[in-house]
Amino acid sequence: MLSVLSSRRIAVTVAGAALISMTAACGGSANAEACASATKLMTDYTSAAAANVTDLEKYKAANQKLSEDLKALAGTTDGDLATALNDLSTSMGGLKIDEKDPAAFAAAVPEFTKKLTEAGAKLQTTCA
Repeated sequence: MLSVLSSRRIAVTVAGAALISMTAACGGSANAEACASATKLMTDYTSAAAANVTDLEKYKAANQKLSEDLKALAGTTDGDLATALNDLSTSMGGLKIDEKDPAAFAAAVPEFTKKLTEAGAKLQTTCA
């Protein structure tokens, strides 16, 4: 059985994966402002998530906030960028953390990371 501490380490890993998925997302696209906003959201999220790994409720709140912020940003865009932002929002909102069942959380992380990476890659392509 995994400890809560292990869950927290996994949470930091997830936050890192989220930021890496956004690396170099802003390019010369027509959506540069929205892409820059998405990158800022991810950077802010990573800082908040890392600061809250000792409090899983705050960490879950940071995940939910990022999901909502990405969805709101997607609402201001259209086309491929809106799709990429919505996919990223759905991925972030899909991570369920139950501190009473850290094994389930740990088991969900690989699929979550895969989806997050795929959504981040779509965003990178759209923003390039």
